[in-house]
Amino acid sequence: MIFGNPWMLWGALGAFIPLLVHLFDRRRPRPHPFPPMAFVLRSQKRTASRLKLKRLLLYILRTLILLAIPIALARPELRQDAQAAAVAKGPAATAVVLDASLSMRWGKDSSLFERGRDEARDALKDLQADEPSTVLVCTSTPTAPPPLGFDRARLRALIDEAKPTYGTADLSRCMDMAARALEENPTPGKRLVLISDMTATAFRLEAPPPTVKDPTGKLVRPEVVLRDVVSGQDVLPNHALVDLKIEPALQAGPRAFQFTFTVKNYGPEALKDLEAAVREGESTLAKGFVDVPANGTAQKTLTVRFARGGTAQGSVTLAPDELPEDDRRAFVLPVPRALKALVINGSPHATRYRDEAFFVEAALSAPGSPVEVAVRDTEAGLRENFSAYDLVLMLNVPAPSKEDAERLNAFVNAGGGLFVSMGDRVDPDAYNSRLGALLPRPLRLVRTSVEREDPDAETQSAKLAQVQVEHPLFSPFTGRAEEGLIGARFYKYMLLEADNPAAAGTSQVLATYEDGAPAVAVARRGKGRVAVFTSTVDRDWSDFAIRTSFLPLMQRFAAYLTGSLEERAEQRVRVGESVTMRPETGQTVTAVRTPDGTELPVKAQPDGSLVAGPLNEPGLHAVLGAEGKPLQALDFPVTLDPAESDLTRVPTDTLTAYFGEETVKASSSDAERPKVPLWTWLIVAACAAFFLEGTLLRK
Repeated sequence: MIFGNPWMLWGALGAFIPLLVHLFDRRRPRPHPFPPMAFVLRSQKRTASRLKLKRLLLYILRTLILLAIPIALARPELRQDAQAAAVAKGPAATAVVLDASLSMRWGKDSSLFERGRDEARDALKDLQADEPSTVLVCTSTPTAPPPLGFDRARLRALIDEAKPTYGTADLSRCMDMAARALEENPTPGKRLVLISDMTATAFRLEAPPPTVKDPTGKLVRPEVVLRDVVSGQDVLPNHALVDLKIEPALQAGPRAFQFTFTVKNYGPEALKDLEAAVREGESTLAKGFVDVPANGTAQKTLTVRFARGGTAQGSVTLAPDELPEDDRRAFVLPVPRALKALVINGSPHATRYRDEAFFVEAALSAPGSPVEVAVRDTEAGLRENFSAYDLVLMLNVPAPSKEDAERLNAFVNAGGGLFVSMGDRVDPDAYNSRLGALLPRPLRLVRTSVEREDPDAETQSAKLAQVQVEHPLFSPFTGRAEEGLIGARFYKYMLLEADNPAAAGTSQVLATYEDGAPAVAVARRGKGRVAVFTSTVDRDWSDFAIRTSFLPLMQRFAAYLTGSLEERAEQRVRVGESVTMRPETGQTVTAVRTPDGTELPVKAQPDGSLVAGPLNEPGLHAVLGAEGKPLQALDFPVTLDPAESDLTRVPTDTLTAYFGEETVKASSSDAERPKVPLWTWLIVAACAAFFLEGTLLRK
């Protein structure tokens, strides 16, 4: 028998109180003869035996009360002492494996991990003095446990300092590591104590169970003690945000996006009116409700229109449950800022669809476009103050004067964007003379692939052959979207020289025709960008203006030339992974700040990229530049592994069969403890004795 509070047994000395009262009560009175009492004495003899029995019962009941109460407070348990069992079997080297995966954070008032730490402390307390032990905290990247020893205080400190992680835990791997640690100790007995919520994702039951080498070198299975921290629950209900997709919502206007949640319900009961929201800081941008069937999946779409452009940072959330960590996802979203574009129409026409700027204006002013368009003819357009605009588009415009060319040059070098398209009013020599320092490549001459009216124009016209789809300008035009590009027909186009000796910096050709001639060339000039489209943006030299790809391409030209087009791939990083960053030329990245404020250094790679990590916490991670200044455009979110949200548990019978029925021992804290503790029955007995005593006294 084991007592939880043995010092309470001192109270059992109170059981002597009824005995002392009984002894004092036995004092004999001095005899005084009195004849009338003879009759009374004769009557008393007849009831003497009955009174003695009543007094004996009262003595026993009072003694029982005074014994039962202190013994109950001492919390006795009828189970075999761990040390006594060890004496029968001999000491065993013991490794305690504590699960520290995300699922162990489940719980409201007290998490499963807190229970696990209590179980780990109890496991150490149950060991006898000559049993060496160690502790392994199981994470996604576990480290080898310390050597087995007898310093219990050191192991308890290790347990106290352990924290649950946000990643998965491979318990099969951790058990193998703990088994290797047991082999290094000469103690014949080997024991593994597993403390976990026993979720299915933590085990690899297809792998062989852990084994250790006995003194003869033979592989044997160690004794395995399973301590389940989920007491009395077969199911751990949980819902999680397992996926998030953010797409432009052009129908809702500029800077509008739709957020599509994918919600998974891992519980046996359907969820009704589960709240889903998009938040930016403390503000709620959109909110809705979703119904999710039992053990099913549902989606919810919310539309948000941002008030301003730039880098938007926030989170999407679900109503929290017992595992709130998987009910939230951070996001970093580049929102197009409002742009002002000056369109200089070099060939106006009274018929709208034959006007040089008709299709460009329609594309840039389409619903959802952030561009505000001002259309001017050549004379008025070149007189405009270019600094009042973000982008200037010269559509079949004759070469500007020297003064206007200088103003254009200053506009681009200060950060403006310039788009130039060709036409019959573009003189190559004049352009090279006045805008040679801006153009990506000098203009040469116009080439005619086929006359538009030619009967064979459909087959002999030029088409785009090579498009750099890896460049952000053309990145959306893959798959079916590519047809809008390669299906366009070009009857005339301007040829370009191989290089531009008058300009500082190199150019880049992003698309070519079938003969290899450039179709789109771009270049950086100072802080700005310039793009040349070698055909027309109306229907004079091609039919590209009526192709499906024309509208999105012109909008991307506007965003790219003004520097507002997101040029980096979306970072998809999960907990436990490292992030690879490719900053732009001139950007300096010094560190990555995690949500808890820790700054992680970055490591330069041979290819020029930067790596930081592994990242062990979900949420928004900030990228820091020179002198610790934030680079918001490079910030990125880290998400959880959706598999860890599945809290389906492995049945005990399955684990027992896996580890071996002859080796698995029930935890002394669970299996060997009776359902109703002994001290509970002692309290019941004391109450019953108190009731019987009162009944006897009333008679």
